Amino acid sequence: KECKFVHNFHSDHNLCVLKQYGLEKLNRGELCQLLLQNDPSLLPEVCLHYNKGDGPYGSCTYKKNCTKLHVCQYFLWGHCRFGRSCKRSHDLLKSECYEKLERQGMSSDIIQKLPTIYRNMYDIKNGDRNVHDKEDAKSSPCKERKHSSSQESSTTNDDELEQICLYHLYKSCGFKDKCIRTHFHLPYRWQISDGNTWKDFKNMEEIEKAYCDPQNTRFNNGVTESGSVLSSICFLNMCCGFAKVRRLSTASSVTKPPHFILTTEWVWYWKDEYGLWREYGKK
Repeated sequence: KECKFVHNFHSDHNLCVLKQYGLEKLNRGELCQLLLQNDPSLLPEVCLHYNKGDGPYGSCTYKKNCTKLHVCQYFLWGHCRFGRSCKRSHDLLKSECYEKLERQGMSSDIIQKLPTIYRNMYDIKNGDRNVHDKEDAKSSPCKERKHSSSQESSTTNDDELEQICLYHLYKSCGFKDKCIRTHFHLPYRWQISDGNTWKDFKNMEEIEKAYCDPQNTRFNNGVTESGSVLSSICFLNMCCGFAKVRRLSTASSVTKPPHFILTTEWVWYWKDEYGLWREYGKK
């Protein structure tokens, strides 16, 4: 209450600004997130010393008394390759970080959104630059149709485990066998489950070609690597008979800078009044 600045998002002045950018319908939580990720000075600072050295506090001499966040900076940027095996914290809900954030007046809702906010802030700040990859390569994305059962790429650890490694595809991955992502020679991988393990289909390129055409809901005569003929693959519920089917892919093109090659470009289609699928956004 003692703050000299306005706390009302919808004051006459602020409402005019919001309307200018078409943001007047956003609620308080959405506006908080938008402002936080566009103004780095509003976000809690990450301890760089914690991110260096060994031990539970890295090289931070203040340890528990440090006022900055003890969290992996690469995780907040969306670029930590170690995933769950990272020795730095990936959890802002841990008591130490959570208490610091609560003392700064952040609600639990905003605290849960912080990883996304930091990641958006980093992308806004850095544009098409990336912390790991500096190569100037022409983008050559593969186009795929999205369906309700597909694994979308994201920065969560579970999704990273089911993501094909871009570095392995491009030239070589420095983590080799220790990489948390899948190493495969194609930017997509079709597999079928036998209940315990996932087995590769033998004719992946044919399946992928059929999958990319939105007219197709099924692909007939799927074959495993062992050569056994299977029932048709249903793209709608991702199954082959009673067995589950999955499609692994590289990271979505929207999560990587434009110069990254072999990212996955998702294309949306809609069915017109004649029953034909049209690419969304095209005349």
